[in-house]
Amino acid sequence: MTKYLKIFAGVLAASGLSLAAQAADLPTQPEPVAPVAIVPPFTWTGFYVGAQLGWGQTSTDYTAGAQAPDATDVVRLPTISKNGFMGGLFAGYNYQINQFVLGAEVDGNFLIAGKERYTAATGDAITAHTDWLGSARLRAGYAFDRLLIYATGGLAFASPNSTVTGTGYSYGAGNGTRFGWTLGVGAEYAFTDHWIAGLEYRYTSFSSDTYTYPVNHRSLGIVGFKQQPSVNQVLARLSYKF
Repeated sequence: MTKYLKIFAGVLAASGLSLAAQAADLPTQPEPVAPVAIVPPFTWTGFYVGAQLGWGQTSTDYTAGAQAPDATDVVRLPTISKNGFMGGLFAGYNYQINQFVLGAEVDGNFLIAGKERYTAATGDAITAHTDWLGSARLRAGYAFDRLLIYATGGLAFASPNSTVTGTGYSYGAGNGTRFGWTLGVGAEYAFTDHWIAGLEYRYTSFSSDTYTYPVNHRSLGIVGFKQQPSVNQVLARLSYKF
């Protein structure tokens, strides 16, 4: 009996060694691979709002207008300009198709340029100023991922005013809203998924109007004139995209 027990124990030991050897030969299980985070590409599609601040140059071009009876004819009038700060707010929407970006934007700006002034040899003076201007524009651009290069253009509106003064008289012109067109180019960079910084240049030209003095006097230096304002602007922009 003891003999058979010893033989059985030997068989069990041998079997255990064989199973252990087979287990050692089995391939080890690979370590689980950490999931790779997929970052979605940036898109310019969406609504945005922002603020802008920069340089503005207001210019008003004057040319000879109607001549009143018995008054000195006007042969030449000046173009007067003024440089200064301007700033305002804007809002818009972009839609991206592949790398092309189409959009629309409205903006309004206050001009801090001050008044333009010209004084003739006769002592007559022209003073012009524009307090505010705005626009409603389309935008079209090409996106290099987070960098957008675009062109913009559309309707512009403003409140250009002129005042002519001399000895014993003062005449104002252009107290209403004037319409015109605006064209420009710009670049924007999205440094986060929501915050976008940019730089834009635009030229704006407004419709002209002609004014005539209700004054009869030979020494009057300016009798009638045509007024046409324009604005150059370079603005730094910061916007938030929703």
